[in-house]
Amino acid sequence: MRVLISGAGLAGPCLAHGLRQHGHDVRLFERDAAIDARAQGYRIHINGDGDAALREWLPAEAYEQAVATSCMAGGGVRMAGPDLREFIEIELPPDAAGITVDRLTLRRIMLRDLMDSTRFGAGFSRYELLDDGTVRVFLTDGSTAEGDLLVAADGVNSGVRRQLLPDFPVTVLDSQLIYGRTPLTDQARKLTPPPALEGFLGVGSTDGRRLALAAQRFRRNPADFGLPPADDYVMWGVTAPADVCGPGFFELGAAELLELAAQTIADWAPSLSELVRLGDLDHLMPASVQTSERPESWSPVPVTLLGDAAHPMAPAGISAGVAIHDAGLLASRLVSGAPLLDAVRSYETDMLDYGFAAVATATRNHAGNFQ
Repeated sequence: MRVLISGAGLAGPCLAHGLRQHGHDVRLFERDAAIDARAQGYRIHINGDGDAALREWLPAEAYEQAVATSCMAGGGVRMAGPDLREFIEIELPPDAAGITVDRLTLRRIMLRDLMDSTRFGAGFSRYELLDDGTVRVFLTDGSTAEGDLLVAADGVNSGVRRQLLPDFPVTVLDSQLIYGRTPLTDQARKLTPPPALEGFLGVGSTDGRRLALAAQRFRRNPADFGLPPADDYVMWGVTAPADVCGPGFFELGAAELLELAAQTIADWAPSLSELVRLGDLDHLMPASVQTSERPESWSPVPVTLLGDAAHPMAPAGISAGVAIHDAGLLASRLVSGAPLLDAVRSYETDMLDYGFAAVATATRNHAGNFQ
């Protein structure tokens, strides 16, 4: 079987490894020019289902390196108000257990053995369903590729999804996000609330402003495994109503984004804006907040979706695990020996059930408990 995967983030490479282990021909197409061409997230949590998929479908050495370079986390999840006077611990469901990783490090580990199958600078343009039941993909570098199945792992703004399901219901919420990271120097450590050094801390107010804080402290440096070295840092994300961010938000430069993030929480505990102002200008990323509703069922074709392409959700620490779980489930269906479209239908039925349950959970968690 020839499988074409649009998007080489995390879920796409996980699927590729699983299928290659069973002798299938897999090709990954990535719109970015290189692995680290742009910031795409920092410290992320992968829940138990996602961790199980990594363990099952990655080569053993790759999974061992993912665990070895994961975060020394164990403080759970806490919430606080802007004054940081009280930290409330949030009870997590049993399936929240898993691993916490640096996204770029995990991606480098996963792609290292897939470079011969990955084409960078080749984003998705459109596809055609061919008379023989296969699919032809047209890529932004002017090339085409043909396969038995096209898998969209190209994120929340998936071009594949727009063609497959043009009426797919996506809502852009009235809030915007600035992601950043601050090197974990002695000064930053003093400014970081203790719960964020060990686990995850959500800070928020009733006016819609939010701050997510969590330290990434590597168990072992990626350099130990022949990867680019990485230093510990504090990941942060500032969310605010769109009118606070103002017009031209996505055209702001790094220094402007950093100042906007700091100013957004300037009336909170002073240590928080001080910590944000120490942020690394090379790691600033603006984002919208999108969510979705379950679409009507569609007839299976040799095109399918996974991760944020299938079920966009608000940032709440669960989307990465769900996406990788999707990859593992699709791999298991495709290698089962069932006819291709039956395997796709089976995958999509289960994925839509748990995927949109996760969307609902993410919406609740993103709103927090600041009323």
